[in-house]
Amino acid sequence: MRSPCSPKDHLLDLNGIEIAVRTWGPEDGIPVLALHGWLDNAASFERLAPLLDGCFVVAPDLVGHGRSDHRRHDSGYYLWEHAEDMLAVTDSLGLAQFHVLAHGMGSGIASLLAAMTSSIASMIFIDGMGAPFTVSEGSRVEHLARAYRLKRMLQRSQLQRFGEPDASRFDNLETAMQQRRRRLDGELSEEAARVLAQRDLLQLADGYCWRHDPRLVLPEPMPLTEREACDLLREIRCPLYLMLGRQGAFTAGAFERREASLPANARVSWHPGGHHFHLEAPDRALVDQILRVLARHEGGLLQRLVNE
Repeated sequence: MRSPCSPKDHLLDLNGIEIAVRTWGPEDGIPVLALHGWLDNAASFERLAPLLDGCFVVAPDLVGHGRSDHRRHDSGYYLWEHAEDMLAVTDSLGLAQFHVLAHGMGSGIASLLAAMTSSIASMIFIDGMGAPFTVSEGSRVEHLARAYRLKRMLQRSQLQRFGEPDASRFDNLETAMQQRRRRLDGELSEEAARVLAQRDLLQLADGYCWRHDPRLVLPEPMPLTEREACDLLREIRCPLYLMLGRQGAFTAGAFERREASLPANARVSWHPGGHHFHLEAPDRALVDQILRVLARHEGGLLQRLVNE
């Protein structure tokens, strides 16, 4: 018999695109939408979600990632498109109100979600401070031209000579894991890389290949500017908690560059570990802190809507 914390896998058909979703916990628990980071997948929460007692954790594979469908070749992967997808997921599951637990790039998606809906009771950013990939105001045209040149190179070469040699196929799981660690997080442990890679690999007759769309490694043609990313952070109205890794993405001045853009209600805490500290070894202190946040704001959304 499946225990309450054992994961369940679902496929949601949203306007012709299948989104793979992994859930943990009872469906009548505190609803938590878990958003993974760039090139990750729902397995990013494989170790943390089962520890969130009393919660219904919903972790989709973003479109183009993991086991979800890819976008059409005339479409791209923009944060606002991911945000629209996530609203469709919560609508499909009947989540009238929910909390957001977002890692890395997922916090950029969450900052857009906060502007799109008033259904979010609270948000927790794990080693994330909004949109991670931005351009300056004056370099958009140059960036657009470069992005389309890279896209055409990828299409013409059919992935040959793009990135590492034979980067899309692997003889064994270990080689795939090594590439994942190099590309995502050089400090990622072998076991954590294995958790992420296993959900993102397709076994072939002669080895393995990634399931995710290779276009994800290309820059967005029209990303947010740094000012727009900061404006989105500034406008977050729901309670916001940032839980950052002491060896993560926001050392060496990165935190200070966006600190002034955090809303007045934001609370920041620092935790042992790197960018994937929630996957590497989620400790009891982290779990208890998340549970306290969720309990504090569960039910508070209705009062906020009444006040508005």
